[in-house]
Amino acid sequence: MEQQLQPNADALMQRIMAGTFDTAWRAKFWTPLREGEVPTKEYMVKFLDREAAETHCPVGILTYVMDYPFFDTDDEITRALMRLEIVKPLHHDMTMVGVKSKIVYGPVLILDNTQPPPYADPEEAEEYEEMEWSDEEVEWNIFNDRTLIQSLIRNGALIVMERADVHVLRGDAALRKSKEGHCGSCRYWRDGLCTAYYQRTSQNAPIGRSCTDFYPRSDNEKPASDRYVLLEADDIYVPPYTANALFEADGTETAWLKELKQEIRDKGLKTD
Repeated sequence: MEQQLQPNADALMQRIMAGTFDTAWRAKFWTPLREGEVPTKEYMVKFLDREAAETHCPVGILTYVMDYPFFDTDDEITRALMRLEIVKPLHHDMTMVGVKSKIVYGPVLILDNTQPPPYADPEEAEEYEEMEWSDEEVEWNIFNDRTLIQSLIRNGALIVMERADVHVLRGDAALRKSKEGHCGSCRYWRDGLCTAYYQRTSQNAPIGRSCTDFYPRSDNEKPASDRYVLLEADDIYVPPYTANALFEADGTETAWLKELKQEIRDKGLKTD
């Protein structure tokens, strides 16, 4: 028995030593663009000084940006905190070069680098008053995946090219007339599997109603284009239903949204 187990144990150790034991998920969501190879996936992306990559869906873009399993939860509080972790270093970098920067969650201000945090002592607060700022001002909106991608593009941190035959992020008439997301009618849903997240999902799963990867599946699939379109921030369409999901029918905030706001405030005020 020990001799039978040894080859498997050796292979496992090789994976761990090669650094692939906990990164096997990467290839499903994004792969590096190699010179001489023709991209085929829906998106080509480049984040800061990272190597360019191709990916098939919006959540794949953020998985590439964070280089972490961004797909591994459908809990909005957790996802919002992950989005916050993506922009905090960028927000800090803006402070270091004297650029005004804010992190917001929709209308809620999370961090403003021109204002001292509540825990700042008088000496630290005085340093904020003496800082000099350029006329430039940036804002990072972590309301959902699409607003984050918008912010990253607008502030020059991310380049996204969408394949010409794909309108998941650009949002054509098919997406714009959708009143809510629906897993069973989504281009990424196949026989109980969400191919955006690679997770088993019911066709009527509640999470689909506000999913920012949702795009209605076409009755007539067209051949993949060999052209890509460079996206500007304003090209990113944010469906209204992704915001409506956060409120009750009478317009009041849902309880979990209040909890989320408090958690991201607390998280945002902590220093690394």
